Formats: sequence, structure tokens, C-alpha cells
Amino acid sequence: MVQLRREIEEWSRNYESPFNEIPCMTSNYQSLKNAIYIPIKLALGLKTINDIETWQVPKARRIFYEIREICEGVDPDDISKY
Repeated sequence: MVQLRREIEEWSRNYESPFNEIPCMTSNYQSLKNAIYIPIKLALGLKTINDIETWQVPKARRIFYEIREICEGVDPDDISKY
């Protein structure tokens, strides 16, 4: 999970929205990082992201990659699954 958290943090810090004229899309990196963690927690039934088990990391990573691709303007249906 440590590696995935680093990936999410790095992407969140460096993300530049193609919709940067919309204020909600230019929020700080912490807000963006939390917006990624919420679907992961929901899908995995976690109370906090710290509760993630090693066997759940691949699904969490797929969720992150899907969100990342959507945010970057790539249709996730057009890319190979992870």
C-alpha cells in the first residue's frame, strides 16, 4: 500500500486539470488525494484508507488508475485493463 499511496500523492501534487477554469477542479492536492481515497474506501468497505489489506491493493490501484485516466481525459473503456 505504501507504493500506491506514493503514486496517488505524486499524481495529486502534479495533476493539472484540463478544466482548470472550474474552481472545484483546481483544489489543493490534499482534496484531490481524498477524492481518490473515498471511492477506494467505498469499494473495499474500509473505514479508513489505513485499513487496507495487501490483497486489496490491486483493486485499489485499478480504481486509482480509472480515476486518473478519467481526469486526464482518456476514456477508460478504450484502454487495456490493468
